[in-house]
Amino acid sequence: MDLKKLAKRISQARKRVGLSQERVEQILGMAQKAMSRIESAERLVSTLELDKLAKLFHMSIQDFFEDKESDDEEFIIALHRATPSLEKSFKFQNEVDRCIQICKKGAFLEQILNLPLKQRSVSYSFKNPNNVLEAIRQGEQAAKEERSRFGIGKLPIFDLVELISSQGIWCASTDLPSEMSGLFLHHSSFGRAILINANHARFRQRFSYAHEYAHALFDSDHKILVSDAKNASDLIETRANAFAAAFLLPEEGISEMIKSFNKGNVSRTIFAISDLADQGVLEEKIRQSVGKQKLTSYDLALISHRFGVSYQACVYRLHSLRFLSQKQREELLEEETQAKKYLKTLNLVDEFEQVDKRSFWQKELKTYMFRLIIEAYRQEKISRGLLMELCNLVDLPAVAVLELAQNEQDNNL
Repeated sequence: MDLKKLAKRISQARKRVGLSQERVEQILGMAQKAMSRIESAERLVSTLELDKLAKLFHMSIQDFFEDKESDDEEFIIALHRATPSLEKSFKFQNEVDRCIQICKKGAFLEQILNLPLKQRSVSYSFKNPNNVLEAIRQGEQAAKEERSRFGIGKLPIFDLVELISSQGIWCASTDLPSEMSGLFLHHSSFGRAILINANHARFRQRFSYAHEYAHALFDSDHKILVSDAKNASDLIETRANAFAAAFLLPEEGISEMIKSFNKGNVSRTIFAISDLADQGVLEEKIRQSVGKQKLTSYDLALISHRFGVSYQACVYRLHSLRFLSQKQREELLEEETQAKKYLKTLNLVDEFEQVDKRSFWQKELKTYMFRLIIEAYRQEKISRGLLMELCNLVDLPAVAVLELAQNEQDNNL
């Protein structure tokens, strides 16, 4: 390798762990100015020195020679090409790049703390669907299997972000163009990540998280997938939508709730009683009152709130499950305003209708990064300066975190 390129990578690795040249020389027993000369390509570095530097920087010797920097640059370039709307706005571009940096720094902290590698425990190897029906079937089948695997059956999913994060996927909300609901990213430097639009209402964010999670399950061979208005009709997007709908709105859970309304039954019930004298069977037919079986906007409002989805998504899901005819679907869609009035009267129009810019949806990411930073500092694997830098990147109060980290360090002396 070119000496200047190697020198640059050694310098980058040193800065990444927050060590000064002088500190490295002290730890490794090197001569004064040795690191300065190595990083300015004024002298060769021996294999033994490379081995010591690699261990100190929590990496392998091979890492110095792999062209990861150009790979990262190509990934960012590919991302911006795949999302032209990011190119038009420095704000959007900067926010997405920042989220990627958080994921990379988090993966680095996991590495130096020797945490187990994050791996997906399941894989869905369906072939790309050939038509809409096949896409829907694949999505719904995977959603049912995922619910079974998580042991949640027919229950609502209350903390969707925590559930997805538990699968080793970085999750964050950030500023994205209005027409873009989310991004799925997959890169060797951080693994899999989901970014969704923080400017959308929470129920839409929940659907976007579930949608991008489907991409993580089905399409992790892609490095970048963009979910926006332009590609909404693509079959892999249809599959992801079908997964999200079935994952958030399980058929069994909906059926149970509808039955609790005393609806969803056949319009005519037949009671059959065997004659004690074996003379035959007595039958009695009871017809339900007209309109009693009809689902109302009030019913749909309660179902949508319970499962944390939009009213519209709920209507479409019930239609797909044949609880509603096409005519009823259109009628209920027109009654969305009335449905919201029901929820407002019950004081239920709050969390899922609001837009919350990161304070709620990034709690998993911030909490996890907080733990990694504290632990890395406690084990003296990152410097004070790097701790402050990481806190600023993740929007954590750097001074307060440093104080807590120092207390943890003192308690373990």
